[in-house]
Amino acid sequence: MNIILVILGYLKWHYGKAVRSLGSVWKNFLYFILDFFSIQLLFENFFDPWKKMTDPYPSLIEFKEFFYILVTNIITRIIGIIMRTILLLIGLVCYIIFAILYPLALIIWLALPIIITVMIISSLYLIFK
Repeated sequence: MNIILVILGYLKWHYGKAVRSLGSVWKNFLYFILDFFSIQLLFENFFDPWKKMTDPYPSLIEFKEFFYILVTNIITRIIGIIMRTILLLIGLVCYIIFAILYPLALIIWLALPIIITVMIISSLYLIFK
């Protein structure tokens, strides 16, 4: 009788509280990925120069120096756009992979007691064959 109560208690936990916990843990993983790659911040600062590397423009207008600084600032913005695009792509790919893996993990978790039971029965069958 006690073994049946233990099994029923385990199944109640496995298909109840553990499934809810798995969803909560997965949600935390997705939040971590967004926070780790700073997806929102990268979108907000998409056109800013990389590492805030800019040269100040001269106070007196000297065309040669002005265009040199203008080109330098444009190049740092282009590098910033390229680097942020790469980081955004990596972060979004990680997020999408984790979002796709959740249903697979849930299916495996739900089937795990059945898989373990089948494996135990088949191993006992092979032992006593």
